[in-house]
Amino acid sequence: MARNPRQYPDTMISPESGRPMVRGEKLLSFEIQGRTFHYRQPGWWCSLDDPDDTDGQLVDEDNLIAETARRTAAAIVKGE
Repeated sequence: MARNPRQYPDTMISPESGRPMVRGEKLLSFEIQGRTFHYRQPGWWCSLDDPDDTDGQLVDEDNLIAETARRTAAAIVKGE
């Protein structure tokens, strides 16, 4: 299970949809120059299993994981 910053409750309500969210890691993908990269993004998610359900919230260090994944992928594409 993904780390729970600030000891948030077990569930939270999505400010966008009003659906319940749970803390966990979701497998996400992005593309850079035609290459697809996958990574596990910690955060609050309405669904951890449905790749098309992107309703969720990133808090605290969650944003660093997303940025690190993109920087690493960009370096790989550049051959660094």
